[in-house]
Amino acid sequence: MNIKKVAHINKLQEQTIQEHLENVAKLASGFCKNYKIKDLDVQDYAYQAGMAHDIGKYSDVFQQKIRGKHEIMTDHSTAGAKEMQKRRMPAGAFAVAGHHGGIPNGWDTTGSNLIQRIKNREIEEYSGYENEIRIKPVQEPALEPFEEGFFTRMLFSALVDGDFLDTEDFMEQGNVERGGYESIDVLYKKITEYIKPWRKVKDKIPELNKIRTGILEQCLSAGNGQRGCYSLTVPTGGGKTISSLAFALKHAVQNGMERIIYVIPYTSIIEQNVEVFKKILGERNVLAHYGNSLMDSGKQDNEIYEKHKLSTENWDAPVIVTTNVQFFESLYSNKVSKCRKLHNIAGSVIIFDEVQMIPLHAMIPCVKALQMLLKSYQVSAVLCTATQPALERWLKPYFVKEICHNYTEIFQKLERTHIKKMGNVTEEDLLQKVNEKGQVLIIVNTKAEAHKLYDMLEEEGRYHLSTYMAPVDRKKILDIIHEKLAKGETCRVVSTSLIEAGVDIDFPAVFRENAGLDSIIQAAGRCNREGKRKTEDSIVWVFDLEKVPRMLEKNVAITRETVEKYNVYDSPGAIKYYFKTLQSLDKQQLDPCNIVESFEKGLDGIKMPFKRIAEIFHMIESDTKMLIIPSDTKACHLVEKMQYKIDNRENFKGIIQKLGIYSINLYENEYQNLLQEGSSYEIADGIAVLQNLQMYSEDKGLVYKNADGAMIV
Repeated sequence: MNIKKVAHINKLQEQTIQEHLENVAKLASGFCKNYKIKDLDVQDYAYQAGMAHDIGKYSDVFQQKIRGKHEIMTDHSTAGAKEMQKRRMPAGAFAVAGHHGGIPNGWDTTGSNLIQRIKNREIEEYSGYENEIRIKPVQEPALEPFEEGFFTRMLFSALVDGDFLDTEDFMEQGNVERGGYESIDVLYKKITEYIKPWRKVKDKIPELNKIRTGILEQCLSAGNGQRGCYSLTVPTGGGKTISSLAFALKHAVQNGMERIIYVIPYTSIIEQNVEVFKKILGERNVLAHYGNSLMDSGKQDNEIYEKHKLSTENWDAPVIVTTNVQFFESLYSNKVSKCRKLHNIAGSVIIFDEVQMIPLHAMIPCVKALQMLLKSYQVSAVLCTATQPALERWLKPYFVKEICHNYTEIFQKLERTHIKKMGNVTEEDLLQKVNEKGQVLIIVNTKAEAHKLYDMLEEEGRYHLSTYMAPVDRKKILDIIHEKLAKGETCRVVSTSLIEAGVDIDFPAVFRENAGLDSIIQAAGRCNREGKRKTEDSIVWVFDLEKVPRMLEKNVAITRETVEKYNVYDSPGAIKYYFKTLQSLDKQQLDPCNIVESFEKGLDGIKMPFKRIAEIFHMIESDTKMLIIPSDTKACHLVEKMQYKIDNRENFKGIIQKLGIYSINLYENEYQNLLQEGSSYEIADGIAVLQNLQMYSEDKGLVYKNADGAMIV
């Protein structure tokens, strides 16, 4: 009697290995339908990887384990990797080997790499698979090493999501409800209904709204174009958020694409865009995925919350709003949890909002990843900003098509401010001018300077914004600022650069500490935003304090060079010159970790360094750690609940997500100093709770000083 070998057992029944392999193979193959790689039948390739991934479960040892001997240790991934390698399918070998623990390095000195694992690891006999299934070789074309590595991650994504979904469906007996979103066609109809009033009335609307409507019409027209790379160069206040969404939905319908991915540089501005998208498209259709996205909104038990929680795993929603960090670090990850969603990027329209915010040290890796997506994964990309970072030379051979053809004319029409050089000033001189104005915004380069100037401001109507404040408190302050501005009441705000990108706020005057040209222009977008004041009365003053932060020295130097050459800050020519000069820096400054070259030449002696790259590629150069601020009863309750789960060795990821609105990120030295002086305690690795609440206030956030009373930055 031939007893079928088992892959999974739930409370009611058993799933055979053959059933599981065939299900995963079909899912993985379907997930690769938008992969177009030269001379490769990708869907068949993925199917074979799906058939191979769990053949190690045919071993008698695994069968004993699954039927009750849980203490047995067994490796069921290496067998499939061996069979892939025998068939000269290296991408499949990496994907199968890593489908539980992450993609390994190809070769290193640790002994845990793929080559040594396949050659030397002793695994249980698994040949019984040959009685039930066949793994067919699929010829893999010769690819450039970087392209091979990128394809491996994308294949890995399709495989692990297929594996998770089939296992989940069987173990939960079909009770997990995924999908069920409205189609792209329906969402396009929703946005056309939403914008219909703007398109009907053209003669009676104010000039600013006419310009915004004109931009919208160009976006809708361009949406008929073929897949490719587009730019949308629109001045701040030009309505690019809704116009870019309209382009994306029209383009997706026209080209049979499945989702829109909106990539934003800062978490501080995501909520604003998410609320707009939900209002237009419906809450269930819009997934916000970033560190604090599943915050406790009082809806954590409802159907939409549960659906979104599942969708963060694999991005199956039709509209995704995420961050540069989440998007690009996932593309260079080797981990199952990070890579699982990657296959759903294929066949999508990707909007990169404020694309100039891609950091210099990550420029080459980010643009190279975008090249791969354009070349082989059927995406369309939109580079969306008021200050285009001149990426054309990086994106060759892809022609970047500008959506807004008359953007130079629009910039002239939408000129609502004058940016003027103020020169070197003392803090006292600066504050004297600021305190003369009833409503004013001051933007500085460091949190320490923001604290210092805030303390020096006249107390009436003064406000502070920085990332030293927990998001829950930043939101409160922003709501108050909006109210004060609307009522014409005294409102003097000192902020770090977090206010520049996408925060919809309108001051009659702005003072900006000298920085990169793009930051200065973004700051100008917070002045006379709605064009209700005279341009000549809406001044953005650029001032220099005594010392430029080291990380901004290059940006400030090139800004000064640009202004000296063009005599203005915000002309298209000046912007282009600034970015070209910035991007002509030594290659080591644009990819200091040699991420792109590492697949061609190896990295620190490691060949095909999937694991190593995942460890060193970061969009933010300095790793940060989480400090929870238990500032109210709700936060304290969540901390207690988290401690209980930790003590009982339960998963606390969901609580961390809810605590996001009560947390700030600290650099390693700040984090360690607070621990050492007893001001905080570590509740989990890299996560601390502020114990000395006198160090935190709602209006200033964390106030951290050394023994001499000086602010630490």
